[in-house]
Amino acid sequence: MHDPRMPRKLRPRALTALVLDANKFNGGLIGEILRSLDVGSVSHVRSEEFALSALMERPIDVILVSREDGDVVDGLKFVRELRRFHMDRLRRLPAILVTSAITRQLVINGRDAGVDEFLARPISPAAMRQRLEMVIETPRPFVDHAVYIGPCRRRKNPADYHGAMRREGDRTEDAPTPMIDADEVSARTPIRIALAALRVTCATLDARRPETLTAALAEAEGARAIALEQNDAALQNALAAFSTYIRIVTPAGQLDARVMGTALSTLEQLSVLPLDFREARDSVAMALGKAIQKKLAA
Repeated sequence: MHDPRMPRKLRPRALTALVLDANKFNGGLIGEILRSLDVGSVSHVRSEEFALSALMERPIDVILVSREDGDVVDGLKFVRELRRFHMDRLRRLPAILVTSAITRQLVINGRDAGVDEFLARPISPAAMRQRLEMVIETPRPFVDHAVYIGPCRRRKNPADYHGAMRREGDRTEDAPTPMIDADEVSARTPIRIALAALRVTCATLDARRPETLTAALAEAEGARAIALEQNDAALQNALAAFSTYIRIVTPAGQLDARVMGTALSTLEQLSVLPLDFREARDSVAMALGKAIQKKLAA
């Protein structure tokens, strides 16, 4: 019988991963990162029903569940129900929660739902590999009790909360807590700083205030200049596509919040994907360009 919690050496090519993400584009991004790490089998589903169907059909080694505000999929609810499923193989399946904003409260809620590990967007390949190693090579002991079913919740030095301060009173429950791994100081690189500024400026875009569009285009151009210095063609192309989108739809008052959120997240994701992951980076940039063209043509 396939036991997904049997400790073993991580061999990505032999790994079977399932991604549950209601957002087709974001789910595709996770898949690209997994494939860039040479994971042998990656499937993406967009609903709890399809996820359960996929899990029933064949053995899965790990499931990555997305959790974002406004999603039609409730990632925590799905993991909670999975832990109470009648099939032991599915109850014990390692689950990694993927989200763009990790707070202390989310970690507590995820832990109580039965989540094994947490992964913050934008996802670096190193962070993804680290989480895979944790659930495959050193999975947490599994607890099957009347009041709780899932990986052991006792953590001497929690790997799922990476704030600068850890004491109870150091942070409010809703304060955003970045998942900063040892390998991810990239949040302070020039391109990440430029993209963070672009996100803030884009939040002010307003058809009645032309200066907001001018400011956003200037921020995008600044980020593109950094990408040019770094010889990052994929990010340059993605930024060009994004600039085209806001230049056309902002004056018409037709900005789509979901498109904006997805595009900005994709730019941030490209900024943490190493340049030598060329195939994955080109695929991500091309997908964003096509999605924006499709939206503009609609």
